[in-house]
Amino acid sequence: MIALIASFFSLCVGPLVYQTFGPLKRTDKIASGTVLIVVAGIILFDVIPETFTRIGWVAILLALIGFAGPTVIERIFKKAADTTHKLTIYLGLTGLILHAFIDGAAIQSDQQAVNNGLTLAIIFHRIPVGLTIWWMLKPLLGERYALVILVLMGLATFAGYGLSHLIVDYQNNSLFAVVQSLIGGSLLHVVIHKPHSDGCMHTNEAHEQHHTSHKKTSVASLKHLLFRWESLGMLLGVLLLALVRYYQH
Repeated sequence: MIALIASFFSLCVGPLVYQTFGPLKRTDKIASGTVLIVVAGIILFDVIPETFTRIGWVAILLALIGFAGPTVIERIFKKAADTTHKLTIYLGLTGLILHAFIDGAAIQSDQQAVNNGLTLAIIFHRIPVGLTIWWMLKPLLGERYALVILVLMGLATFAGYGLSHLIVDYQNNSLFAVVQSLIGGSLLHVVIHKPHSDGCMHTNEAHEQHHTSHKKTSVASLKHLLFRWESLGMLLGVLLLALVRYYQH
């Protein structure tokens, strides 16, 4: 039970850090790099290989559809760009809540083990997951809704812990693998095309066209500085992924 409570509070670490240093532009860049590496790593090295063992190449195809589908729809139906990206975010959030449900079951099953490495891995990887939710939702929906999603993830973890005996069989279901692959690709799309601070959900190119009246601030030195902070975030993401995988195995 202590591990379950710790997994819940670890979701709050990322948002607390982000809120503390949030007004600084470099904080957003560090968070951007960290989230990109961690989410991409989890999807490419955990979700896709796991679903591939159950449904084969269909897993990769579905992940590609989830990843590229929103961009294709945006280019064909430009007026539906914002709606498409918002729906993609909601789909990604559904995947994160589903993942939290599975985490709860994994914590329960790991209680019987002598070395609770899996539980530690779950606690560590939920730190960037909490950051991902806050980083995505705060600019789009505000702090209140971001907090609601964090609470829902915590409740899903508790539910998974209590219903672990039912999840084991369900995880081996091909339909579950299909959903995981599609949502995994969608989530990767979301972290690459993060919502802008004004709530606009266009990709970078469309966002520039959407705000042609705004003053451009693309000073070369500033871009270079921000890229350095994003690189630092990527390095932190790599370290977190390495830590998670160390305790997983």
